[in-house]
Amino acid sequence: MFGETCQLCGGDGRIGNSLGGTTATCPGCRGSGRRADTSSRFHDVTKTKPSHHRPEVASAPSGPRGPTTTEGAQLAADVSASTVLAPDAKVRLLAEIINHESTHGRCTKTFLKKIRKQAKPAP
Repeated sequence: MFGETCQLCGGDGRIGNSLGGTTATCPGCRGSGRRADTSSRFHDVTKTKPSHHRPEVASAPSGPRGPTTTEGAQLAADVSASTVLAPDAKVRLLAEIINHESTHGRCTKTFLKKIRKQAKPAP
C-alpha cells in the first residue's frame, strides 16, 4: 500500500485549483506522489502534559483594598462608623469610594457631600 501512487494527485505531487490558475502541494501525499502511510489513522490530540492538569488557583483582585487618599480614608471611617447604614450599604459605599478614587485620583467635594449625606443620621 505504501508504494502505490496517490489517488488525489495521480502521482505528480501537485494539485490544481478549479480555476486552473495555480497549483499547490497535494495534501494526500505531501508532494511525494506516493500514497501516504495510513496504517495509523488515529492521531491523539489530548492534552497529556502535566502542566495541563494543574488546578487553577483563583487570584485575588489586583485593585486597591481601601481608600488611598486622606479624604477617602476619612470618608471610609465615617461610613464605617455610621449607625444609620445597613452592613451591605456600608460595603457598597466603601466600594464606591475606592472606585471614585481610582477614576478621579482623589475624592471631589461633591462626592464627599453625597456620601456624607447618605451616612449621616436623619434629623
